[in-house]
Amino acid sequence: MIEKIEQQISDMLRSNKALSNQIEENHRREEQHLDEIFLDVISILDAFSREEKVIKDHEWNKSEDSQRAIKRLLNAKTRLNTILEIHDVKKITFDDGMLNVNLCSVTDTEPDPEKPNDFIISIEKDGFTRNGHTLR
Repeated sequence: MIEKIEQQISDMLRSNKALSNQIEENHRREEQHLDEIFLDVISILDAFSREEKVIKDHEWNKSEDSQRAIKRLLNAKTRLNTILEIHDVKKITFDDGMLNVNLCSVTDTEPDPEKPNDFIISIEKDGFTRNGHTLR
């Protein structure tokens, strides 16, 4: 009788562990899926930024009408930024202008005797973190 109870307890513990592992795996997949969605949202923000630059470069923002239209379009960008903020997606900033290898990758280097080593002179794409890990 005791052996049977011990076996049932052992079976329940194995079953609980398997369920716990399954819950962890489901949570991991859900987080990975959310990261992918947020990366898609970030790519939309990139498109807004590129188009803002095109508008300024072509000076299409000179008239009042075009400024109002641009402002309306940029409301969508503001809303996307708010959504990211709500979900703890944060833009990576380099307040001191220095490289942090944990948060970015170097695509090119350029010597400048007036700047310290690892000083960032330009950013190709904004980086983002979510819940403490780097998205991009």
